[in-house]
Amino acid sequence: MRRATALISIPAAALIAACQTPDDTTPPEPPQTVLACQGKYVTGPQTIAGFDLSKFMQRTRLPPDVRIAAGRSAVSPERPGSVDLYLDLCLPGTATMNDLLPVATDLAHELKADELGSRTDTLTIACVCAHLPGRTEVRDEDFLEHPWNGTPSRDAEYLTWTRSDS
Repeated sequence: MRRATALISIPAAALIAACQTPDDTTPPEPPQTVLACQGKYVTGPQTIAGFDLSKFMQRTRLPPDVRIAAGRSAVSPERPGSVDLYLDLCLPGTATMNDLLPVATDLAHELKADELGSRTDTLTIACVCAHLPGRTEVRDEDFLEHPWNGTPSRDAEYLTWTRSDS
């Protein structure tokens, strides 16, 4: 009899849990990169998965109020032997796309001059700032084809990026 009671109580408990109202649930935590920007996780090159990208970012000077939330590299599916780089940054205050563009462009200049840049197919840089409702990022899917040296102008380089404000 105990066994039958136990078998009935398990589905009953599951049914009760499934019928909870949305008010009974806690909202999901923001992604770890956003929590890093809120100061709840460590930031810096050590948060990057990928030795070459981490070493590059250790040599790179970011503006003093910009921090690295996360980063990674992956083998490019488009160009074997090349990599796609992804970098999530914390920008200060109420940063927008207009604040991300100069930081990303400076990083693209430094990357182009580095050995890692000669093997980079796609570069994606995002602001994962806590005040933004979604991901704000810029992407250069043909990094190898673009000079990233200030020519023809900085404004022209800003137009090179594919922008995403979600």
